[in-house]
Amino acid sequence: MKNLYLALPLLVASLVGGTASVAQSAKPQPEKTTNRVRTMVPVVAHPVLGLEQRGGSNNECATAIAITVATECSGSIASYDATDATESQPAATCNTYTSPEARDLWFSFVATSTVTTAQVEGTLSFDPVIEGFSGDCGTLVSMGCSDATFPPAEPVNTTETLNMVTVVGTTYYVRVYSYWAPEPVDFGFSLCIFAAPDAPANDLCSGTTPVALTSGATVTFTGDNTNALDTEGLGNGSVWHSFTITECLNLTLDYCGTDPAFGNALLGLFMDCPGTMVFGAANFDTETCPDGNVTIYYEFVPAGTYYYAVIKDEVNGAVGPYTVNVTASPLAPGYCDATAEACDEYIAQVTVGVINNTSECADGPIVDYTSQSTDIMQGETISITVLNGPVTYALDAVSVFIDWNQNESFCELNETVTLATADEGVTFTGDITAPGDALAGSTRMRVRMVYDEVPQACGVSAYGEIEDYTINVTQFNGVDEFTNSDWAVFPNPNNGDMTIRFGGSDAKVAIELFDVAGRTIHQEQRQLSNGQQVDLGLAGTLANGMYTLRLTTTEGRSEQRVIVQ
Repeated sequence: MKNLYLALPLLVASLVGGTASVAQSAKPQPEKTTNRVRTMVPVVAHPVLGLEQRGGSNNECATAIAITVATECSGSIASYDATDATESQPAATCNTYTSPEARDLWFSFVATSTVTTAQVEGTLSFDPVIEGFSGDCGTLVSMGCSDATFPPAEPVNTTETLNMVTVVGTTYYVRVYSYWAPEPVDFGFSLCIFAAPDAPANDLCSGTTPVALTSGATVTFTGDNTNALDTEGLGNGSVWHSFTITECLNLTLDYCGTDPAFGNALLGLFMDCPGTMVFGAANFDTETCPDGNVTIYYEFVPAGTYYYAVIKDEVNGAVGPYTVNVTASPLAPGYCDATAEACDEYIAQVTVGVINNTSECADGPIVDYTSQSTDIMQGETISITVLNGPVTYALDAVSVFIDWNQNESFCELNETVTLATADEGVTFTGDITAPGDALAGSTRMRVRMVYDEVPQACGVSAYGEIEDYTINVTQFNGVDEFTNSDWAVFPNPNNGDMTIRFGGSDAKVAIELFDVAGRTIHQEQRQLSNGQQVDLGLAGTLANGMYTLRLTTTEGRSEQRVIVQ
């Protein structure tokens, strides 16, 4: 079943958290839209007034044009022309992209509020990038940037918005340039800098306190997004709420009780803060709530903390007081469905163990290759390689899901393997390690390729493909000659940072850490020699309590208790 909602580009432009760290020489093909953040309906861009263009002498920070901070963007827009601009410093890495050139113009302002917004509008082929700075011209410190829009084949205006956390009375700098692939033919742009109104306390995702949510229960969030800012770079003002689940569950999120009913809503759950990784919705409707509000459904949501943004969209009537209810329910029996709407890119070949399967594009539901299988022994590691189809994108991603405990879900912490690519999405590689306690027998393995998303085992994606295979887990058959006397862990107790001193024969060693519930918390495999030490730096990731540390070699398996405090 195809999704009903429409795509909205994710504007990764939060100036509170800084810039992205991954560079790329060119943006994706413009006809392929991003799929990370989705709303019920697309958000309409605000029109920009055309004014007489000025500027050009402000090529350097030292000659920045001083702009008086306005109370709102409307009526405070000024236009500039970057035809004669030069590059004063290299292009920023912004929204994972770096322009080949950065012929910039500079502006300064004195803050009048704790949050200041700079908004730039490109004209025709000028695809603007905006970066903000604190300090003075000799000691500039980047506060972040905005470069989230992709110019389509036919030139149109593109808006970038930058929200800066500022100190009243302090001078800040902004530079504007165009993305230079292809080279602009129209260098005009407009800029306004204005003081943002008082933002709600939960304007940042970091300002929320996660609420515990258990199966069969509901948590209710209320608030008002009237003065919400786009401090997280979603392209709209937003306020945030968060919750934590400790097991894999199905979730229902609804706006029932919001009066008047909101006409737009974000559909995804963020898996981190600031939000970059999104868990996508399986579906949504506006019929379940009797008052016409939206209800959003999520399937097979793994344990973890999730952040939800209530966006402000004045055009579609999503502004004001709201009520958001999140209900958790247990999983239904059986493996979840997964669908890709279009296999622009696709899984062309999977090689793992004795499986070497070449296939063609097959959009839609999961392709069933479970008749193809390979063996893996408990504690063993095997490599996997996935080749992309003829059309590839640097933002393509592949993950592998293996149901080690055979409970017909892929929700355990050790059941997901994210593959890496060194050739911008053509080839994906990784290692699959069977836990020492993996159940023996036929085990479902799912391979999923997506574009510009975090691959999930379930649900719908706009692009990609899903294939299921079988992994036959065999029992570890080594003799139990590897004992506690062959290794030591210290200090014990510890804070999560611990060292393993290996005293056995040179061997490939599987290292696993389990909590009291038997869940795998950490897993890796090393080639160790007698006397070698291995550091596990897990401080800050483990709760206080008792854990089991297990080492497995071809000679056997040995466990020791570890206390974290």
